[in-house]
Amino acid sequence: MSRRTFMKTATIAGVSIAVFGLSGCAPAATSEQQTSFTAGTYTASAQGKFAPVTVEMTFESDSIASAKVAKHEETEYISDRAIEEIPALIAEHQTLNLDTITGATLTSMAILTAAEDCVKQAGGDAKALKANYEAPAKSTEVVDLEADVVVAGAGASGMAAAVCCAQRGAKVIVVEKSCNIGGNGLVCGGYLEYPETPVELRPTMTDAQKAEVDAKIAAAEQSAIPATYLDELKQQWADWLASGETRCFDSTILESVEYNLPDCEDFDNSHQVTVREKEFGDWLVDSGFKFKEAVGIVGYPWPRWAVPAEGRCGQSYFQFYDKAIQNGCDVQVMLTTPATELITEGDAVVGLVAVGEDGTTYNIRTSQGVVLATGGFSGNPDMLREYNQIWNWSDTQAIPTTNCYGHDGDGITMGLSVGCGLALMHLQMPFPFADCQNATDETTVGDDIDCVIVNKEGKRFMDEVLDRYTMTENIMAQPDQMMFMISDADTSRVEGDKNRYGRDMQNLIDQKQLYVADTIEELAEQIGCDPQTLKATIDRYNEIARAKEDPDFGRTVFSDLSPIENAPFYASPRTWAMHITTGGITTDVVGGYRALREDGTVIEGLRALGECACGMAGVAVMSQGLALAKDMFGE
Repeated sequence: MSRRTFMKTATIAGVSIAVFGLSGCAPAATSEQQTSFTAGTYTASAQGKFAPVTVEMTFESDSIASAKVAKHEETEYISDRAIEEIPALIAEHQTLNLDTITGATLTSMAILTAAEDCVKQAGGDAKALKANYEAPAKSTEVVDLEADVVVAGAGASGMAAAVCCAQRGAKVIVVEKSCNIGGNGLVCGGYLEYPETPVELRPTMTDAQKAEVDAKIAAAEQSAIPATYLDELKQQWADWLASGETRCFDSTILESVEYNLPDCEDFDNSHQVTVREKEFGDWLVDSGFKFKEAVGIVGYPWPRWAVPAEGRCGQSYFQFYDKAIQNGCDVQVMLTTPATELITEGDAVVGLVAVGEDGTTYNIRTSQGVVLATGGFSGNPDMLREYNQIWNWSDTQAIPTTNCYGHDGDGITMGLSVGCGLALMHLQMPFPFADCQNATDETTVGDDIDCVIVNKEGKRFMDEVLDRYTMTENIMAQPDQMMFMISDADTSRVEGDKNRYGRDMQNLIDQKQLYVADTIEELAEQIGCDPQTLKATIDRYNEIARAKEDPDFGRTVFSDLSPIENAPFYASPRTWAMHITTGGITTDVVGGYRALREDGTVIEGLRALGECACGMAGVAVMSQGLALAKDMFGE
């Protein structure tokens, strides 16, 4: 993401976000104390989120001449400001007393820790450099701004809504709590649920998948699905069979059936959602966006999940939005400027208040409406516990999350303040393949579908392609609530020296986030289980995978690559972490996601998208942004 874009657009809006305003620490000298150094260049490293961050500093005898990050493996966009600004500020102000960057705390701390090491190597007084500056007083300025639409949250749904509204002529202001746009879209797999993906993006259909379609149609026949939908699905399936097509069958109706069995009630609304997903995917493709072949993912094995052809995780989506802004979309993004409250007149919402990192208060009024797109509350343990009805957490147990900074339920809290109704707040979905050290998915080695899962004893304990809730329940029942994904050369999804997310394999091995061996027995010794036990487990699994029948745990989804038999072998330690909160503000989905009160009446001027609203999650919520823009401003 071009930071230049957002500095430019925010300045147009009358917002000053010069370097010091962004950093939150424009230090002012408080002491004449000096320190001396042994001139030269020194390097040091400190652990970031994914790997050591290496800092290089050059010293003259009486000053820090320069500082820079020489090597890192942090998440692009999230870490950009910390990597660019903190070394520059260290050298410019001869200090280590700098605030961390909001949303990039781990990267910021790694840089400052490594810089301190460099100072010590150079014989400098690190303690003095930590005490020679203090942050300036916060601004008390109040700035009034106006826009057609103001969006709270610059994640997947918020940026899609902003760009799609702007393409229809609207002036849009986006306020964002963190230091970057993208939200969880930058740290998730980037998989977009895209029903009826272009045929060339679909994999070859297997016999097992054909049998699954037949089974789903049979189940739908026993449900409350409206006859028109069932008849159309049957005709679509018959036409596909008659066509001789080998690529995987898919249909918006099939997806809706999958999500609504066994009852298939309220099918019209559900199908409208899947149609919007298809329309959004088509819009991206028509706009030149490129995808790889569609795949299945953890808990959702049908191969309708489109993967961006370029970039790590979901970064490509936000590069796409950035390009749209650079090409003339009137979208002004104010980073590290969280929305704090809604502005109302009578029963209507007419704007919101946001506070900049330097303390400036922005009263932003809107002519067409406020869009809450601040994400869910997977990062708020107190809120998770308040609404929990599923998980047996103790009061002291940590609740890890895959989410990036800022997903604390802020939009839901603001919605409640103006009378919004809530629903499904208890549906809190964990991710069952999270890293045991930092809860991310990005360190995964192994295919989500073609893998075998074992516990610390080396024993298989569940069907590997269950839904996420059931998988998590099974993992919670294992020793230390963790397991290992076992894969081989064919199923590791390793490319050269990187995993599928571009993470360095050697770093993963060094940090004990991955184990690699030439034999299953050697792999067992590395992960600490009995070699013969793990060998027997893999042999039994391979027998099941080749037969494509699982009498042990009932798994039905296998491919020709499912057997784990070709070295090298990989063990990726994983656990559960809170991932998605399904509940949120109730909206009229068909009516453009207008926020509703508990009695079902519309709150004028307020809409809610993504995890902030009840229902959808993941990057598929971008389809809501397109649908909202169409509702507000037409096709």
